[in-house]
Amino acid sequence: MKFRKDLPPSPGEVLWRRIFFGMSAVMGALALVDLEAGRFAHALGDAGVTCLMLSLMTQFPFVRAMVTASQSDKPREKLLRDVERLRSANPWAERLSSTGWLMLLASLMLRAFGMA
Repeated sequence: MKFRKDLPPSPGEVLWRRIFFGMSAVMGALALVDLEAGRFAHALGDAGVTCLMLSLMTQFPFVRAMVTASQSDKPREKLLRDVERLRSANPWAERLSSTGWLMLLASLMLRAFGMA
């Protein structure tokens, strides 16, 4: 399997990375606006979405590996090793994703209890 170092990103991958980066910047700005306005639950949700978008930017090599593996007759064990190698290249992405989901859950709980 070719990894990101060996294979240049496709134009579609570059486009989606830029979109996710731009949208994460917009959501980060909205989080700051909501925080300034005193809407803590909304700010927490916007910050969670920002974290998720930033973590998605690193997932394109994983998607590419899955597509490549589906087109070839690779054994499952080799695919899992390749996926683990891709994960270890960006260990912060999984933590950032988990943080984003926790922020979204906390935002939902605050809104459900009327503490928006």
